[in-house]
Amino acid sequence: VIGQILLLCQILLFSIETMAYDMLDAINNGKDSWKVKVRVIRLWDAINLNNNELISLDMILLDEHGTMIHAKVIKHMVNKFRPLIQEGLVYMIANFKVTSAMNFRPVEGDKIINFLHTTKIQEIKGLKNIRIAEQSFMFCSVEVLSTRDGQRMYLSDVIGVASYIGNIEETGTTHGISKIRDIVLRIEDQKVNIRLWGNKVDQIDEDSMVLS
Repeated sequence: VIGQILLLCQILLFSIETMAYDMLDAINNGKDSWKVKVRVIRLWDAINLNNNELISLDMILLDEHGTMIHAKVIKHMVNKFRPLIQEGLVYMIANFKVTSAMNFRPVEGDKIINFLHTTKIQEIKGLKNIRIAEQSFMFCSVEVLSTRDGQRMYLSDVIGVASYIGNIEETGTTHGISKIRDIVLRIEDQKVNIRLWGNKVDQIDEDSMVLS
């Protein structure tokens, strides 16, 4: 009997992992009955800096074709979905709304997934059946980065060598006092100034600091 139960569980798991689903580059706002198999590669809380209140639970999803998309759970549904979502895991997500992306896009796409009350999410286990990378980035060159100066469309990924890491300081903003830390990255043959804000300043290893 135990063997039959285990076999049934294996069959059910296999059926979940092999059921038909859509690729991220194919979804659109034509319906709400999409089904995608994706890895949650980033997960964070979007916070209103004016009052420090939660706006939404946001994430970046990645499918087996390497397509990324921004997804969002609005504030009043966060308690329902937060316990079901963990960064790094693979899920089948069904019944969600697709809308046009706005400013400050974390990926270079024009669509965003919005969770609904009817959205279903099921973790997919069994690593041998998962062909989705654990991470993905879209690094831009210094030339592309310079074209984004002052624009609000995209957030950018860059990689470089830290030639200078400043001390943690405090500065006044319209939202109160905030911690800041300045970094100079050497990218290709140029230097780019970067400023970290808030809790991000503590994510730099103190042992990596370069005195100037």
